[in-house]
Amino acid sequence: MQKVLVPDAPPVAPAPVAGREVVRAVADLVTLVEPRLLALWKATGMTLSQRRVLGRLRDGRRTPGELAAWLGISAPSLTRTLTKLHKEGLITRTLDEGDRRRIQVGLTNAGRRALEGHRVFSGTPLFRAARTLSVNQQLNLAESIGRLVRLARELEVDSAAD
Repeated sequence: MQKVLVPDAPPVAPAPVAGREVVRAVADLVTLVEPRLLALWKATGMTLSQRRVLGRLRDGRRTPGELAAWLGISAPSLTRTLTKLHKEGLITRTLDEGDRRRIQVGLTNAGRRALEGHRVFSGTPLFRAARTLSVNQQLNLAESIGRLVRLARELEVDSAAD
């Protein structure tokens, strides 16, 4: 008697989660994040976007274009953010020595102190819960959320262009 080998069946892909369920999950996440952002704003008068700019400058000077691309925001939005941070004495704006047409944005000592003084999510239940995920789960979640945000921003830009 001859054995007949049956090829393995292809894996069955899980049914896609409805977009509504993704939005609900993100909304639930926002309920955990929002109180921390409000506390940051009350304590420092600084928005999360402003804090993200300062954090990006921790590693060195950047052009406004580099910051806007990294943050995924428009140039006018970044200009408002930079103006506020500059007025508060948290950043500097200087001409690029290599190309005097370009501006370089840097962190002041006051900006460094503002970053060090407030840990927005450290020690929160959300932070502790994230640390219980495996490294792969953390990476997959971060990648998925990042992709969702990028797609939404692209669609937002497309909608504004119409």
